[in-house]
Amino acid sequence: MVELIKKTLLAGVGLAALSKEKAEELAREIASATQTTGEKGKEFVDEVVARSARARKDLEETVQRYVTEQLKRLNLPTKDDIAALNARIEELERTLAGKPQ
Repeated sequence: MVELIKKTLLAGVGLAALSKEKAEELAREIASATQTTGEKGKEFVDEVVARSARARKDLEETVQRYVTEQLKRLNLPTKDDIAALNARIEELERTLAGKPQ
């Protein structure tokens, strides 16, 4: 029974949305309800917190990758593109003003 609850909790996409505090709280509640005590309970809480952090990181990376791909498809300039253009403009302005680089 404990394994089923554990697997169900850890499998959800909602795990990524859990803050560290909420993940710990939920894991402690489950450990208490299933009468898991001592080292096993602590291991369970630690595992839930670790998996929550990994799921959140994976979700953030996936979203970032998707946004980057969509921006490329739209052919919008990036922050780096704009910075490079600004640098070129400044260089041209210095050249036109007769100032050495």
